[in-house]
Parts: sequence; structure tokens; C-alpha cells
Amino acid sequence: MRTSALLIVMFMAAYIVHGQSDLESKLISAKVYTQGAELKRSATLDLKKGKNEFKLSKLSANLDPKTIQVSGEDITILSVRHEKDFIETNTPEKVEKLLEQKQSLMDKIEVLDMKIFILQKEAELLSKNMKVIGNEGTNGEEYQKALEYFSNKFEVNTNKSFDLKLEVRNLQKQVNEIDKQVSSYNVEEDEPTSNIFLVINADKAMKREVKISYAVSEAGWFPAYDIRATTVNNPLSLTYKARVFQNTGIDWKDIKLTLSSGNLEVSGTAPELSPFYLGRSNQVRYRYSAQGQISGRVVGSDDGLPLPQVSVFVKGSTTGTPTDSDGYYSMQVPNGHNSLVFRFLGYVTQEIPIKNQSVIDVALVPDATSLGEVVVTGVAAATPEKKLTFSVARINMNDDYVYSGNAGTALRGKVAGVRVRSARDSENETIQIRGASQLRAPKRENKPLPINHINYQTTFVYEIEHPYDIPSTGQPEVVDIQTLDVEANYIYSTSPKAKENAYLVAEIPEWEKLKLLDGESNLYFEESFVGKSIIDTNIGKDTLDISLGKDEGIVVSRKRLKEFEKQKFFSNKKRDERKFEITIVNTKATNININVYDQIPVVPNRNFRVIPEDLAEAKVDKETGLLAWNIQLNPGEKRVIQFSYSVEYPKHMDLDID
Repeated sequence: MRTSALLIVMFMAAYIVHGQSDLESKLISAKVYTQGAELKRSATLDLKKGKNEFKLSKLSANLDPKTIQVSGEDITILSVRHEKDFIETNTPEKVEKLLEQKQSLMDKIEVLDMKIFILQKEAELLSKNMKVIGNEGTNGEEYQKALEYFSNKFEVNTNKSFDLKLEVRNLQKQVNEIDKQVSSYNVEEDEPTSNIFLVINADKAMKREVKISYAVSEAGWFPAYDIRATTVNNPLSLTYKARVFQNTGIDWKDIKLTLSSGNLEVSGTAPELSPFYLGRSNQVRYRYSAQGQISGRVVGSDDGLPLPQVSVFVKGSTTGTPTDSDGYYSMQVPNGHNSLVFRFLGYVTQEIPIKNQSVIDVALVPDATSLGEVVVTGVAAATPEKKLTFSVARINMNDDYVYSGNAGTALRGKVAGVRVRSARDSENETIQIRGASQLRAPKRENKPLPINHINYQTTFVYEIEHPYDIPSTGQPEVVDIQTLDVEANYIYSTSPKAKENAYLVAEIPEWEKLKLLDGESNLYFEESFVGKSIIDTNIGKDTLDISLGKDEGIVVSRKRLKEFEKQKFFSNKKRDERKFEITIVNTKATNININVYDQIPVVPNRNFRVIPEDLAEAKVDKETGLLAWNIQLNPGEKRVIQFSYSVEYPKHMDLDID
């Protein structure tokens, strides 16, 4: 017996010396890209001389193994291994608290149901006793007393049962509200986790701190703006916001937050052009160019129920928005972008062409591969392989050629046997900018925060100084990056052929210095909300035009003067004249400067000819037919513009020349 016990003790000692140790790590920072994020953890190693094995557990299930990096001083990393863990699951804290609250309510309902059941049995027993008394022929005073007794008991029983059922109904209502709240989060209960196994060699026994970093896909941010103008004589106030979301399955608590304009899911490989063969059917493409408000609803194709917190992005831009609790979304689409991307955990990502639509409803298909493992998909379809990857299909700017790449190659883990020391950050020029944050920090005062704005070769980042919490719910958390006073030139603009309204436009020179991305903006003018607009940075101009909404103080009208038009006929052609009148009235108390736009037709071929009759001294773009007038109006002043043109075309044709 003593020998056996000694062998057991020696075996346990050997396991402790040579076995695997669980390693506690802390999430210290997150560098969030427009799609994807790079997380950094810190852990302290208690190393012995020789080989050491460690296990980091309860990490995000959708981390990309190819991006794992480990760094530390005076250690040699022999191997880094990653595996999924479906036994050690995790539920985000916010959801877990709601589920605990739900379970408490369900327990109360169960107790109440038992009480109702007992009352029902008592009622049955009372009913049987009444029948017995009646069958025995009891009458007179005893029968009246018995009848009164049973009547009182039935009344008390019924009242108690009613009160209990009412209480159950109220508790069930609270349970339903919790279910709705949980379903509004893009999460699942008991999500799988993952583990990282490290084998490290040390020259001596020591304690060392290591940094572990890796990339995850279910995270990102998209820009939003608040634009305020008090008067046309003051600078423009521009508040740059970030709507940060993550659904990695692990809550980010008290972490340093960095926002990057880069995208982990976009290939970094420069595209190459293939031969362009004329006459092939696959070269015929019709491109739509969308701009304006797009709205719709996203549901699941399996049950038709609305999907909340679906990420809806404009392909090729940083503009995006989540769906609400009923699956609805609404967003502005920049000019020149032709499709929307719908992403939701557990469903196949879909890309939908806009095709000049204003309403796009989508039914997302459940991703069968996500039942066993989390699959990271590209922008068009799910990857067939059951592995985590950031490899995605990417369409270049003209949508003619498709390329693929893998961002993970830039973030590979260390090679076994290589001695790793702590890396130093590259030297970058840092500019201090003041801003204020609204991201969750309940214990901190809401003071302006210093933000590091760092320019890199291909991207730029905003480093937020104070740490924050980002729960794993898929819901965007809003943070103010910075608020700037921007010098702008204010001018009114109207295109009455499209809409008889005047819009105030702020022209921002040298706008590229502001480091803006495409995004929706809330517009405020003279301390009133005037609507939504969009910042489109793909303009290729020296000035950025930001529409501040329509101004009801400027009255604009356009009408066709049919009574003054002429029509002439020739041997094989006819000439039709069109004459229009534009009226602008300034009812404001200040002077205004307004650009007025209209157009004349553009000649498609030699069978047509456009003859400008009287264009009222407009500036004419011969390629597009655009007419432009710049007008100064005093308070109460009215200006009338009349212009006319003729179109000559074959007599046998009916042509709309308006």
C-alpha cells in the first residue's frame, strides 16, 4: 500500500512539473477596424527552467488562428496551437444577467402554478363533498349551513386562484419582455469558446509577461456625424462619432480602444488587369448608380421572423447601420455605390444590388455550417471550408474583375524555435486632438478626452485614451471621436427640375486633412434638427460639399412656358422649342448666395441637334448639358430666369425633349 501511494504521489508531482498549466490572461486593448478587430491580451508566466506548457482558455470562438502572435522577453516559443472548445462555453454578461432574471421569474411562475393546481384540487374535493351531502338528503338548517360553508369556500378559492393567475400573467409578461431584449442582441446562449496552447522554453526559472494578439471577424465600427451650423457667418461644428460593435462572444471590459480606418476583411493585394476582349458576353455589364435613402426589413428565411442587429453596409464604403428590434433599417447611400451587404452571425452573408430601389427587403438564409463551428464568410457567400479565415472575395472599383486575398498572412504567429523579444512600436508622428466620449464609462466624468490621431502609410487610427466596456451584443456603442470647428463657405443650391427646394450647402476646403470616412450625418441648423445627409469622401474635388438640408425661407418654382414655344417642320426633320421659367424668392432677413442648376439635352448622335436659343448667360457644361447660374439676392428680392432651347430631329420620331 505504501509503495502504491508513493507511486501516485510521484506521478502527481511529475504531472505538476511537466503538465499543462492554465494561464490567466487579461484583455487589454482592441484595435477595431471598419470590419474586424485585433485584440491584445496580457498574461504573466511563472516559468521553470526548460519546457513549459500553458493553456489560455475562454477566448473568442471566431478568432483567426493564422493571426495569433505571442511576444515576450528572454523566452523561446516552441509552438502555438489553437483549438475550438464546445464544452467550456460562454454567455455575454449582459445576456447572462437577463437569463438569470428570466430563470428567477420562471421559478416564481412554477411555484404559483403549483398553488393554482392545489386550489383546483380543493375545488374538485369541495364539489364532491357537496354531492355527498345532497345524496344523503340533508336538509333544513344543517343543509343551509353546509351550503353557506361550501359557497364561502368556493368564493375564497376562486378569488385566490384569480389573483394567482393574474400574478402569473404579470410574471409571464416580464419573461416575454426579457426574451425580446435577449433576441434584440445578436448573440446565442452558451456560445463556444476557443483555447490557445503555448509551449515555451526558458533558460532559467523566472516570471515573464507576454502579450498575445489575434484577429477576430465579428467586430467593427462605422462613422457617423453630427453637423451643426448656427448661422452662415460662423464656422461649422462637426462631431465625428464611431458606432462600435462586437459579437465575439466575449465582453470587452475596461480595455484601451483604438479605431482604424482599415478593413481586415479586404485583400491587401494590388489588383491586376486581365485582357479586355470585345464581343464576349461576359464583358457586357450594366451598372446602376444609387444615391439617396434606402430602407427595408431583414428577416430569417426559415421562420420569417425579424432579425435585429443585422449589420447593413454599403459595399465599397464605410457607411453602415444595424437593423432595429423589428428588423427594420434605413440609411443614406453615397453616389456611385451599387449594392448593400447584409451580415448576421449564424446566417449566410448576402450582397444585394440596389438597382435604383428605395426599399430592399432581405430574407437571410441560416448558415448550416455555423451549427458546429463559427464560419467567417466573405461579402458574397459563405466559405465552404469549415475553418476560420479572413479570405474574402473583393471586387475592384469598376466591378469588372474579382480578386481574393488573405489578410492573415500579415499577422502570422511566431515560428517554432525562434527567440522572441518585446517589440517596439514604430515611430509615428502624433497629433493631439481634443474630443469627448459617450462610450460606456459610468465611473468616469464626461470630460473632453485627448485623442491620438496617428497617420500610417495606408490607414489612420484614432486612439482613445481612457478604457471602455464594449459588451458582446452586436449593438453599436456610440463614442464621440472629436468635435471640430471647421471653416466653411456657405452657399445655397437648387435644382428645381428635380425638386423645387433650396438647400444650404457648406463647402469645406482642404477637407482631406480632417481624415473623414463615408458615413451618415445628422444635420442641425439654427439649433433645429433639419434631417439626415451623407458625407461622401469619394468626390475627387478640393472642396467637400455637405448639404445642411432645405431652407423653407427660399421659395423656388419652375414652369414650362408652352404659350411661347414654337414648332417648325423641314423636308425630313422637325424642330421643337422648349422654354422654361425659374423663379427664386428670398423671404429671409439676410442676403443669400445661391447656385441655380438646370439642363439642356445632350446630343446622342448626328440625327439630333440641340440649338441653344437663350440660356440667360448660364455657364454651360457642353459634355453634360448642365446649366449653372450664381445669383445674389437681397432680403425680399425676387429673381426670374427664363431660358429656351430647340431640338432638331427626324420628322418620323416622337421625342421627349423636356
